[in-house]
Amino acid sequence: MAYNSDFRRNVRYELMLGREATEAIASFPVGYLPIGCLERHGDHLPMGLDAIKAHQICCLAAQMIGGVVFPPHFYAGIHQMTPEQIRKYTGQWGNVYTDATAEPGIVDVIRQLAIVGLRVLVLYTGTTPSASAIWCSESRTGSTPRAGSASFRSGNRWSCRRSRRINETSLMLYLDRALVDMSRIAEVNFRDHGWTEATSPRLASIAKAEADVATIVEYLRGRILPLVDTATG
Repeated sequence: MAYNSDFRRNVRYELMLGREATEAIASFPVGYLPIGCLERHGDHLPMGLDAIKAHQICCLAAQMIGGVVFPPHFYAGIHQMTPEQIRKYTGQWGNVYTDATAEPGIVDVIRQLAIVGLRVLVLYTGTTPSASAIWCSESRTGSTPRAGSASFRSGNRWSCRRSRRINETSLMLYLDRALVDMSRIAEVNFRDHGWTEATSPRLASIAKAEADVATIVEYLRGRILPLVDTATG
């Protein structure tokens, strides 16, 4: 299953044309909100990796299942860091968010997406690649969304036997090879991230990432479509 960026305008809300966007939501009221952190993931991967990969997986899911993908939210802090950790990771690791500011921002976006007309919203976080959540709005007219019964961790459904760092590298190599520079992997990265030869990003597998993404999309399909039937029935 290849990710085809040629079709991105068909699913990306910010690239749709006027009524094209509102009509797409009216015809299939499913949205995807990719979220993630800005932080170091090794010198070979982009700072925005979490939201970037979440966004591209959401675009692929929308192409295969239907729905509209909203712009990725890069300031979704989910680590619940202490003030001391915030100072450390902001200075040394480049984190530019805090949980205190991230949470109300995301809640506000969710409320607005309910008003737009979505009945099902997939919150897909790239920070923990296996974590996703589905929300349903209570009505078409825009009441505050409530947590749906389909809050889940898709990682329990697909095989990820290797370390998260390998999965991150594999996924980016598969989704956007141009954003990965394997030549920048150095000894300092092994020390910083606690990598070993067994968990080295050099063991990344594009084939495994492609299979993982295909399984993620099929799992999302199995959770989204019944919710659409319930919400629109």
